[in-house]
Amino acid sequence: MYSYAVKIAVIGAGAAAFGVLAGLRRFGPRDAEISLFDIGKELGPTPARVESHGFDRVAVQGIYRQLRRGNRLAFPPPKSHFGETLAKLEVEDRRRLWKSEHRGGLTNIWGGGMFPFTDRELAAWPIGADDLDPHYQHIAEQVGVCGERDRLSAYFGRDYINRPPLETSPVIHKLIDTANATRLPGGHDYDIAGGSSRLALETRPGRADRCTYLGECMLGCPRGAIWSAATALDDYQRDGFFYYVRARVAAFDGRHLQLERDGGVERAGPFDRIFVAAGCIGSTEIVMRSLGIEEGPRLLDNTVMSFPILYSGPVPDGAGDGYFSLCNASLAGIPRDPAGSFAQVSIYPSFDHLWRYYTPAPMWSLLSRAWRLGRWRLLLGRVFLAGASNRSFSFRLRGGKLSIRPDAEPDVRAAAGSFMRSLRAAVNHNGFHVPPVPPGGHATSSHYASTFPYGSQVVPDRSGRVAPGVYLADASTFVTAPSISPTFTIMANACRTAREALAD
Repeated sequence: MYSYAVKIAVIGAGAAAFGVLAGLRRFGPRDAEISLFDIGKELGPTPARVESHGFDRVAVQGIYRQLRRGNRLAFPPPKSHFGETLAKLEVEDRRRLWKSEHRGGLTNIWGGGMFPFTDRELAAWPIGADDLDPHYQHIAEQVGVCGERDRLSAYFGRDYINRPPLETSPVIHKLIDTANATRLPGGHDYDIAGGSSRLALETRPGRADRCTYLGECMLGCPRGAIWSAATALDDYQRDGFFYYVRARVAAFDGRHLQLERDGGVERAGPFDRIFVAAGCIGSTEIVMRSLGIEEGPRLLDNTVMSFPILYSGPVPDGAGDGYFSLCNASLAGIPRDPAGSFAQVSIYPSFDHLWRYYTPAPMWSLLSRAWRLGRWRLLLGRVFLAGASNRSFSFRLRGGKLSIRPDAEPDVRAAAGSFMRSLRAAVNHNGFHVPPVPPGGHATSSHYASTFPYGSQVVPDRSGRVAPGVYLADASTFVTAPSISPTFTIMANACRTAREALAD
């Protein structure tokens, strides 16, 4: 196909960049020269694990002190990499959006969700589930997906599971069974189905990085059981698959890149293909600078709200010991209206991080046993709403500086009320009770998408091409922002984009 070595640039070091590299490795020419451009911020080292069910006590106390000092007792408490949180970008109303400047991007703090989009989520897109299927399959083989076939499989169809399911409490299984056994009568807007989490988590026996249920997932996993793009990129780099260039990409100019590093400006290229995969916010800024767009892009972000689930039934002995503190199960809100938006609930146990963050160290030894005894008495639900419930933010570039301002907040009371009504009717049985109070909102879900969607003037078709030889390959091209975690689809769609770009 080519009579010379193809030169390819990939901008970014998160999930989208990994998806592009996975596509290039599978479909690209063998003699391609690939350069990956990354801002290059490194997270701190992973501390050594001292015990099978915990970190060194002194080290943990220091991590919580660091978190409290750096985040001013934020609610909810931040997920971190052993005390280090990711940077945030200021928004005009003082709200802040996560930035993905570290190697690995937002996968350094994600929950590992790996559900695919279905044709319902992709209804307005120029691609469907069949177009993404081989790429979902390829990414699943590279990353791994734990879970099991259950009621959620009826909605998602092929779910790409290739690892054993997460081990969790009988209380969680009882909650799933309760939701699935309830058939809601007419008058409800949703049907509720429950099932296991589909996670990018190592659960296979005998693996050195297998999850050991420390319960410290919100603090940082010392085994690296939750997949990170940083680890995958390290493996690719060790294989010599790409050259690593530490620099901030300011813009593309034809087939060249404008780089900022060491206080100066450089020019790199020419390249036969350039893939902009710096995360939705980073890629949007690059495209705006490159094409002279001063304002117009609108970012979508799911509305996310939390609520308690109380349980008064029997709890087996020892159930409060080893546990996984991220999503233990998923409940799906399947709208009865074909035009309605799917809603998803992640179910968490009452994890230590939530309480320990706010508890002075001397008091924790007194209170920790009480929290362990109540681990499965208080479950935490986190619901993601999409469609008309999505928040939006507008981008502006003036004098070389990017600013982001929030648009009018959507009124989600009716949508949230309708969903919670169906959810309570489905799960308020067998000792479970969702109190009749409105769920509490979060500032962001970090599900950023849709600034330059397919079919727009900037990205006119499904190839993602924004200029000759330049392709946008992350969630900025998403036509909609469904409630399902976007990371699996970001990777699969980036893989598809790489394949189509090579054939363009």
